[in-house]
Amino acid sequence: SSNPQIKQIFETLAEEEHRHYHVFKKLRDGSPTSPTDLAPAGKTVSAFRNIFRQMIESGTPVLPGDTKRDVWTEARAVEVRSEQMYRDAAAQASDPVKRDMLNRIADEEKNHIYLIDNMIQFLADPQSFAASQDYKSFMSWEGR
Repeated sequence: SSNPQIKQIFETLAEEEHRHYHVFKKLRDGSPTSPTDLAPAGKTVSAFRNIFRQMIESGTPVLPGDTKRDVWTEARAVEVRSEQMYRDAAAQASDPVKRDMLNRIADEEKNHIYLIDNMIQFLADPQSFAASQDYKSFMSWEGR
C-alpha cells in the first residue's frame, strides 16, 4: 500500500499471523506454548484505534487502490473461516493447554474480523466514523 496507515494495518495483521505460525509449529513439535507467544491483549486494538485516529485527523477522505471494500470484504471472510476452524479444533482438543491456545488464536481472529469491519465502515463513511464520540463506532473483541 502506498498509504502509510494502511501499510501499518497490513503489517500489524501480518505480525499476528506470523506469531500464529510459530505457535502452530510449537504445537506440532510438542514444544511448550504460552500466552506470551501471542500479541499482548489489547495491543492490536490500541494500534488500530491510533491508526484510524491518524487517518481521520489527517483528513484521509478516500483511500485508493488496495483499500477497496471488496478486498477488505474478502479478508473478512478469510478471518471468519479461520476463527471457526480454530474454534472447532479447540473443541476437539483433549489437551487443555492446546485447547486454550487455539481459543486464544480464535479470539485474535475474531478481533481481526472486528478490525476489518471498522475499515469497511471507515471506507463507507469516514465522516460518520470520525463523528462517533471517542470512536465508539470502533469495534474490538475486547471491547465488543
